[in-house]
Amino acid sequence: MRLTVVAIALGLVALTSGAYYPPSQPVTGVKYADKDFLYKQKFFFEVLRNIHLPLQFQEYLPYTKSYIADSSKYVNFEEVTEFFNYYKAGFLGKGELFSIYNKEYMTQTYLLFNFFYNSIDFDTFYKNVVFARENVNEGIFIHALTLAVFHHPELKGFVLPAIYEIYPYYFFNTDVIHSVTFRKQYDQKFGFTSNGKYNVVYDNYTATYPIDYYGEEKLAYFTEDIGLNAYYYYFMMDYPYFLGTDKYNFSKDRRGELYLYMYQQLIARYYLERQANFLGPIEEFDYDFPLKTGYWSKLSYYNGIPFFVRNDYYSFSKDFYYQVTLLKDYEQRFRQVIDKGYYYLEDGSKIDLRQPESVEYLGNMMFSNPDSVDNYYFGFFEMIARQVYSGGAKFYKYVPSALMHFETSLRDPFFYQLYNRFLTFYYQFKSYLKPYTYEELYFKGVEIKSVAFEKLMTYFEYFDAEVSNVVPIKASGEKFFDFSVFARQKRINHKPFSYTMDVYSEFAGKGVVRVYMGPKFYDFKDLQYVKKYFVEVDQYQYDFVTGKNTIVRNSRDFYYSVRDRTTYTELYKKIMTAYSGGEKFVLDNSEAHCGFPDRLLLPKGLPSGYEMTFYFIVTPYYAPKVPQFSTYDNTYQCGVGSGSKYIDDLPFGYPFDRDIDFSYFYTKNMYFKDVFIYHSEEIKPYVPYHAVEETPYVPY
Repeated sequence: MRLTVVAIALGLVALTSGAYYPPSQPVTGVKYADKDFLYKQKFFFEVLRNIHLPLQFQEYLPYTKSYIADSSKYVNFEEVTEFFNYYKAGFLGKGELFSIYNKEYMTQTYLLFNFFYNSIDFDTFYKNVVFARENVNEGIFIHALTLAVFHHPELKGFVLPAIYEIYPYYFFNTDVIHSVTFRKQYDQKFGFTSNGKYNVVYDNYTATYPIDYYGEEKLAYFTEDIGLNAYYYYFMMDYPYFLGTDKYNFSKDRRGELYLYMYQQLIARYYLERQANFLGPIEEFDYDFPLKTGYWSKLSYYNGIPFFVRNDYYSFSKDFYYQVTLLKDYEQRFRQVIDKGYYYLEDGSKIDLRQPESVEYLGNMMFSNPDSVDNYYFGFFEMIARQVYSGGAKFYKYVPSALMHFETSLRDPFFYQLYNRFLTFYYQFKSYLKPYTYEELYFKGVEIKSVAFEKLMTYFEYFDAEVSNVVPIKASGEKFFDFSVFARQKRINHKPFSYTMDVYSEFAGKGVVRVYMGPKFYDFKDLQYVKKYFVEVDQYQYDFVTGKNTIVRNSRDFYYSVRDRTTYTELYKKIMTAYSGGEKFVLDNSEAHCGFPDRLLLPKGLPSGYEMTFYFIVTPYYAPKVPQFSTYDNTYQCGVGSGSKYIDDLPFGYPFDRDIDFSYFYTKNMYFKDVFIYHSEEIKPYVPYHAVEETPYVPY
């Protein structure tokens, strides 16, 4: 039985898809926040506290009635004027249901973001934020403020509370929210730190309800994981589909290719979890037939209205025929353009889709962002698909489904079916590229001799995440943070493990190691079909010496994995301690937002062992166009739009991103290693990462 426990606790650390700091590039020296930084940092935590309640901090109240209208206070007043005019005409009201995939609400979010972004200084910015906090719809406000913090050059590096703690309604089932608020009504001591350890309320995971989604409910521990859903939310806020052009420099990060690779990796990781639960391949669907897989999220909005429920064998009404026809037309256009191999722009220039770098065009076209070459022809494919499978306009406008939010999309099994279908265009594009040649695969003079793993073990543990923002309390200033409620939930994790790789090299110099994890296959040529289900779990640069090189790598150091975040209240108190002259506040990436949760690295094993395959490849170091970390401070920033995020210049997914020529593919600088993943049935208490690191790891 999967249990969710709501507990009052203090000083516990909660899960997030927090930040990643590449271990291959160690930080030299420690940076501390100064008084000005801390003042701004505490501001963000205070305006996001209890978002549905009026602000209780006296210092901000004078700015709640009006915004700054002085044109000299803005960088681009024309964009700000557009917000003024739209706001006067009418924004979505406070307390009403918001969806980022509603074009009207997305436009309002974009305009409010521009209003924040164009502030000439922080004084103007924070006064306008306070005004919006009190007068603009909560969903629009959270999205616009998050975008401003992530993308304004002067705000990058500031920390926001984890999104599941800002707005728990999108991450915790209705019965959890109800239990917390109900308990507070009859127990006035509930939630205050002096009484914390005595307050526990039990509730259930979605999978415990007597509903069968054709086996999909077995994956609730994965698809409903708040870290996984936060990861997707943060990626979509780093590269939102409605922002683009040279203003934000997303193209420097290979945005189109990155989008496609992110979805391919997400679908691959989901596929591996399906296989571990014996669910078979991802279901396919057809626009002309009822959708077999229904979904009831068990989530409710702030006002108590439940999320839209899609019944099994969901069918379109005749009102949807036009939108469904559009989807078919857009798909046909993508396939035709890919098959032709070129596309002409309005100015007559030609895009050659037989060139590997044209994947950037394809990604932008598929996701209809402002960097796309022709959104009118290729349409808002993704948005329309989400809308028609969310009940159409009469529902998605008023009762949005899980598909209509970044925060909840991954909970719906249909999300994976939909994007698995979208990725067929990606695979179609890649199928026209020539297989990598022997010279492009082989690293002369380098041979991987052996790889050995410690025992791989998964298990469930309890963890705590703060849900205080769902409880309406009347307090002033810092007293808000004397109240802390935590949801304790069972989650999947794995024991830290290491692998040892022996590499013989005939040269001394830099190389790059890539590590993939995928399904076990028995005929080598099956790799042609299963390579799309291999997940890249690690990538790092290594300085090889002549002769034997023994590399020992721990899972805690994997390139893409991130660790748990500090809870809302605990982090706020650290900020205030430093602000008051106490212990200093360290600026590092431990609280940033970019990365995939470390604990979801491995799919759930079996008591008897679940067999999988790891793939290793060592390549020469192909220097990126912009040296890694050269254009941003990687000690506490994520580098979005910097152009210097990547270790080398090889395509994402290399060498599995193209068809394989098996006559020469398996070179000496590659290695396949079969492993077993075991699972312990013992449910363990939650232990924060810092506690784990203080205790030496003893391998099995």
